[in-house]
Amino acid sequence: MPPPTPLAPPTALDPSDPLAQLNDGFRAAYAARLEVVLSRLGPAIAQVEDSMVLRIAGRRLVGPARTRRYHELKTLCHLPLAIQAILDEASADILSDIPAVLDEPTRTRLLELQRRTTDVAASLADRGLEPEPLARQRRILAASLAFIAEVLSAGHVDREALDAFLRARMPDIRSNIEEATADQLQTMHATLGAWLHEMDAEQWSQLRVVVGTSHMARTGNVAAQYFSLALGDRWEGRFEQEDEHPGRRVLAAANVVDEQAAFALLAMHRFDRRAANSFFGEEGRLGRDVLADAAERQLAAMFHARPEPAP
Repeated sequence: MPPPTPLAPPTALDPSDPLAQLNDGFRAAYAARLEVVLSRLGPAIAQVEDSMVLRIAGRRLVGPARTRRYHELKTLCHLPLAIQAILDEASADILSDIPAVLDEPTRTRLLELQRRTTDVAASLADRGLEPEPLARQRRILAASLAFIAEVLSAGHVDREALDAFLRARMPDIRSNIEEATADQLQTMHATLGAWLHEMDAEQWSQLRVVVGTSHMARTGNVAAQYFSLALGDRWEGRFEQEDEHPGRRVLAAANVVDEQAAFALLAMHRFDRRAANSFFGEEGRLGRDVLADAAERQLAAMFHARPEPAP
């Protein structure tokens, strides 16, 4: 038996190393500065999940960004996606002559989804939906239950049947998306409108917003689009991710899931702009990786290529 491969030596600095302790000093100083910047931030709004929080003149105001209806509509859109997630690997390619047989874990997941869907169908009449949205949700539930039953009975599903089921749901899913979007935009607009009475012209001009998301900051984020228009930032709509140039008043950030993290991010951007200007003479420089420019130069030499800016 060959001798075990030795582990690579650790690359991180040992905590006892004076360099590591110097870096700890930097982190402590940076964190302390952010606390000061945060305390002097001026009017700021954080929108995270279902809530909006305004900090202004030592006060904290909280208002809704969405209602329960938003979640009801969105969850029904997730049902066909759940079916695809369960059956994606189990569905045979349409060119295959041999249907993929459902294995036991797949059957178990389908049965559990069937049970939960049946429970939702029984609760639908008590949710206060208007006739047209109610009929729409019933179509999604009934079609999903019928497809699950069909697959369980057959013991297999092919890709063509799965894709046909999913595409047939799209008209109702699109209607749910429109209605959920309207719910969020109208709710946010009402909350911001009520807060306008709390601000004078100077406070409005100083207002900054951070939009937090629990995952990747998706291009065309609803809240980022809304605040961009409301505060007069450049509006890029659904086509591009809202940029974060130094003068921008609206920031969108991934993995920001609470109010504290959202406001801390706003303070970080405020301080980093000043630091970037002091070091680089470019306010937005710390908005991208410090190593980015050197990486472009060295990769161009390594691969004999040049980066291609977006058109």
